[in-house]
Amino acid sequence: MTIDAQEQQVVAQIANDYFLDELGSQENADLAMSKLAKLVQEKGAKLVHIGNVLFLVIVRGKGVVEVHTIGNEPNPMDLVKDFVELTNYLKNIKTKVAYTYSQDNRFSRIAKLTGLPIKQKKAVVDGKNVNVYILEF
Repeated sequence: MTIDAQEQQVVAQIANDYFLDELGSQENADLAMSKLAKLVQEKGAKLVHIGNVLFLVIVRGKGVVEVHTIGNEPNPMDLVKDFVELTNYLKNIKTKVAYTYSQDNRFSRIAKLTGLPIKQKKAVVDGKNVNVYILEF
């Protein structure tokens, strides 16, 4: 499936705005955009555009994906809906386990609001203590 030029522009704008906000400079945002572009060109990585966010879905094994959120959905309830819609996509690609991690504790509340059976645990990722959220289908 290919996306049209307008959709590509929207996706690029969401990612650039997010990285600019997170990293503080256009130079750093450009570097992050370059890394993201390389990642999605690799087998097993895909950007899924839902609402005002992009979900980076990386295949980590048979039926296992790692998910990262790129973008700033201003309304938490819209982000909850976006996550629920993402689960439908993940089911369609025959995902058995999806996980994500974050140091941001707001995701705990969002995970609960989805109504999905998301398990939460603590883990050390890249030397940082993070919350890991796991959804089994």
